[in-house]
Amino acid sequence: MRRLHNTVKNFAWGSTDAIPAILGTVPDGTPCAELWLGAHPLSPSHLDSGQFEAAQSAHRVERRGAASSLNVKTDSSSTTGPNLIEYISGDPTGLLGPDSVAEFGPRLPFLLKVLSAQRALSIQVHPDPEQAAAGFAHEESAGPDLDAPTRNYKDPSAKPELIYALTQFHALTGFRPRKAVRATFERLLSLSLSPASLDFLGGVISALKPLSESKAFSRVVELVLSDPRASGFVDEAAAQALAELPEGHVSRVGSAVDPAETFQELAADYPSDPGVLVALMLNRVHLQPGEALAMESGVLHAYLYGTGIEVMASSDNVLRGGLTDKHIDIPELGKVAKFTSAKPRMVEPDQDGVLLGATEDFALQSLRCPRLQQVERRGASIALCTSGTITLTSLGSTVTLTRGQSVFIAANEPTVTADGHGDLFVATTGLERSLPLA
Repeated sequence: MRRLHNTVKNFAWGSTDAIPAILGTVPDGTPCAELWLGAHPLSPSHLDSGQFEAAQSAHRVERRGAASSLNVKTDSSSTTGPNLIEYISGDPTGLLGPDSVAEFGPRLPFLLKVLSAQRALSIQVHPDPEQAAAGFAHEESAGPDLDAPTRNYKDPSAKPELIYALTQFHALTGFRPRKAVRATFERLLSLSLSPASLDFLGGVISALKPLSESKAFSRVVELVLSDPRASGFVDEAAAQALAELPEGHVSRVGSAVDPAETFQELAADYPSDPGVLVALMLNRVHLQPGEALAMESGVLHAYLYGTGIEVMASSDNVLRGGLTDKHIDIPELGKVAKFTSAKPRMVEPDQDGVLLGATEDFALQSLRCPRLQQVERRGASIALCTSGTITLTSLGSTVTLTRGQSVFIAANEPTVTADGHGDLFVATTGLERSLPLA
C-alpha cells in the first residue's frame, strides 16, 4: 500500500469549501472543483517519497531473507516521489493484475475524483469505445494538436462515469419524454417575447412534432446550438417570471423540480447561453447523500451542484452541448449523443457496498465505519478516506488514513481489511471479482 499525493483542480464552477473540508485545509476563496486520484497523464497522483523509499528498503531486506513489515504513519513533512504512471510502468502485471493488463493494457483504467460544484458544469457527452478510437485516430492524423482548444478526442478511450452523492446533489442526465419537453417549451409562449424570439421558439416547438423522437431531439439540439437567435431568446425569457406548475403537470415529467426553476438557475449562471435550452430537455435528478447515478456513453448530462465521489474510465474525451465558453462541435455531438428519452440510471450497492457502472473499467466500494471489512479489489485499487480515521491492514503492512488521505493498493498486495470510524471509498476495476493473492 502506497500513500498518494493528489491534485486539486481549480475550475471556475467549483465550490470554495467542500474539498478543503475533506482535505483538512483552510479555504482561501479559490474554487476547488475536483480532486484527482489516479494515473491520468494530465494530473497523475504521486507516491509519498518517504514511504516509497522505506518500501524499497524493506523490499531489499525481504530479498535477503529477513522478515520485514511496513507500518506507515502520517508525516506532514513527507514529499512527493514518482508519479503513479511511472510507478506502474515498473511492474504493470504485478501492480495492475494480469486480468486488468489483458483487458485494458498496462495502464490504470479508472480515475477517482472528489467533485464539488457551486454551479453547473457544461452539458456534455462521452463517446463509446469505437467512437473514441476512431475519433482519436482521425484527429491524430489530420486534426489539431492534442492541447488545442478545438480538440475533441484526447485519447482513444471511452469515458463512462458514476457519481456517488456526499451531499444533496443535482444532475441532468438523458432526455425526458418528448411530450414533457414539448410542453415545457410551449409554456414559454406565455411570455412577452420579441417577434424574432417568438419565431425562434415556434421553430423549436415545430421541430418536436415529427414521428421519430430521435430525429426530433437531434434537430432541436442542433437548432438551439446553431441559431443566432437562441442567445437573445434565453435572455428575454430569463428576464420574466414563469408561473410554477404542480408536480403532476406534463411539463414536469422527468424533472425533480419545475423546469422553470432549472431555466432561471442556469440562465443566471450562464446568460445568453443556448445550452440553457438544451438543459430543459434533460431529466433532472436530485440525489440524496449515499445515492449514486451512472452515466453511459452517448448520454447528454451535466452536474448542477453538490459534492460527490466520481469514478470514471481514465479518459478526457468530452463533447460539449452548452453551458460553456469552450469548443462545441455540433456535428460530432450529433454523431455521439443518443437522442432518445430514457430514465436516469440509478445504481444500488451490493452487500459489500460495491457499485458498478455500465462498463468494466471501474467499480466503487463505499465503506462507512467498517469493522474488519475486506477491501474490494479486482486488480489495482485506490482508497480515499473522506472523514474520520480508517486503518487498512494487509499481511505485514498497516496504513492509517485520516480525512483527505489516500493510498494505492497493488493487485499483488495480500488481502486488505478496513477498520475504523469514518468513510472510505475504494475505486477498482469492474472486472469479475477475483481473490487477491495470498
